[in-house]
Amino acid sequence: CLNACTYCKTKHARGDLASYPIEELVDRAKQSFQEGVCEIWLTSEDTGAYGRDIGTDLPTLLWKLVEVIPEGAMLRLGMTNPPYILEHLEEMAKILNHPRVYAFLHIPVQSASDSVLMDMKREYCVADFKQVVDFLKEKVPGITIATDIICGFPGETDEDFQETMKLVEQYRFPSLFINQFYPRPGTPAAKMPQVPAAVLHRESNSRQSDTQLVRASVRVYV
Repeated sequence: CLNACTYCKTKHARGDLASYPIEELVDRAKQSFQEGVCEIWLTSEDTGAYGRDIGTDLPTLLWKLVEVIPEGAMLRLGMTNPPYILEHLEEMAKILNHPRVYAFLHIPVQSASDSVLMDMKREYCVADFKQVVDFLKEKVPGITIATDIICGFPGETDEDFQETMKLVEQYRFPSLFINQFYPRPGTPAAKMPQVPAAVLHRESNSRQSDTQLVRASVRVYV
């Protein structure tokens, strides 16, 4: 991952971006198919950032993988943050339309408030996220877009919360993961003024209340 989000501690454990060479990943895919595997999930901390440290990119890898996927087998892509998919939208749409690639992409938004995103250091704005989703929904018929929301990030106001609710209502994501903010020790967000627990609980319940809008899963990180 290339981000430095103020709430995240994963990068502290995993370090800087380290991409496997394309040839190594293609060989591993071939081996898996020879062993009878019929579905490969390509995943990482941020799939969209693949290759930026070794002079390549995600679409280049995906086209190489598509070449070796046998009939009856499928490829599923993992999570990618908005900044690292924006410049590849045309190619990603073509790949997601391939008959042996699932029309699915997990793109975390975390909040529909630009001020909250800035405090999170997410390196994109809500308009960027909408551009990605709108483009893919137009170019990839029937695509499933999954997203994440962090509930009650420090400094989030009622107005910020309502903006996120509007985004959910607009897109009606078929898969929405709601994460209640937890101040991980040693992160910048842990030192920010925290949202009261009662408000966190109310917001989490509110975001799950309308089952006609989303099928939501709650993951509380500890």
